[in-house]
Amino acid sequence: MILEQPEVGTGECHQEHSVIKGFQGIIISTDDLTQLLPFYRDILGLGTQMESNGFVVLGGGQIAVGLHSEVKGKSRDPNRVIVNLSVDNCQVEYERLKGLGVKFIREPSREAQDLKIATFLDPDGNTLQLFEWV
Repeated sequence: MILEQPEVGTGECHQEHSVIKGFQGIIISTDDLTQLLPFYRDILGLGTQMESNGFVVLGGGQIAVGLHSEVKGKSRDPNRVIVNLSVDNCQVEYERLKGLGVKFIREPSREAQDLKIATFLDPDGNTLQLFEWV
């Protein structure tokens, strides 16, 4: 697998015949918003953009957390979807989050020549990674 830093741009698809215009964001569903929301809002520091009936949009609209009637308990397959969070300094953010009690399953390390990653879980067992292009 070859990983390269993406070009800065609009995030739009560049396929000539694609009907998909771009990535809108991700919703992380839970049955316990009282655990998940403080993690994303307070520990990760993603600001709240909108709240409505058990659904909260965070971090500039790219991530939302919300209650879902079909979700029960922790993630049974935490690596099926991995959320990558862009950071300026993976080591500094790792230390900050670790100091706040976040449990990492992978310390900061190079994934490729230009990429450093650290991996951790949210309270529901979903996998997230700090991504630093170096």
